[in-house]
Amino acid sequence: MKKREKKSGVRCDAGPAGFISFALSFSLVAFFGGPVYPLAAGGALLIHELAHFAAAKALGAPLSAVSVGAWGIRTEYDYSAVGALPEIAVLLAGPAANLAVSLAAIPTRLPAYRGGMFFILSGFALAAVNLLPVTGLDGGAALYAAVGAFALPDRATAICSRVSLAFTFLFWGVSAAVMMTRGINYSLLVLSAYFLVRSLRC
Repeated sequence: MKKREKKSGVRCDAGPAGFISFALSFSLVAFFGGPVYPLAAGGALLIHELAHFAAAKALGAPLSAVSVGAWGIRTEYDYSAVGALPEIAVLLAGPAANLAVSLAAIPTRLPAYRGGMFFILSGFALAAVNLLPVTGLDGGAALYAAVGAFALPDRATAICSRVSLAFTFLFWGVSAAVMMTRGINYSLLVLSAYFLVRSLRC
């Protein structure tokens, strides 16, 4: 079995799709509700990235770059000194933290506060989007790391591209069904377009 080449600076982030989804899904609520709602969503994003960072630090994958842009937060780690399992753990740490914090917050008094339920829903949404096996998201990167542990880089890329594209078409079908029954949903449209573009660029 040939060993795969390790990538330096593999993306491990909150993701443009997650950020865009928040912006579109909750824009009206945020507009009419004041700054507490964007701050709540930002808190979910911060937890996501801090979990990536903590996992990378604990598993020996040094931070190589951080950038903040209009579409989200991008953090990159050097996985050249760690194996596939630590890399996957770092990639899934963000969504796992969002799920854990959101679940733990439900039985507390947080939902009663203004923006509290929004923070919880933002965490669930961020985790759900980033766990999808689509190129450019944490789930897609974790899938590549898993497949790449047993296949050469070109083969791993081809497999993950097919999975990403297949899931994108499935997502398009589900989105179309939802919009036919419930009306237009701009978040689903943007996510579907983003998934398609990312899948076709592989």
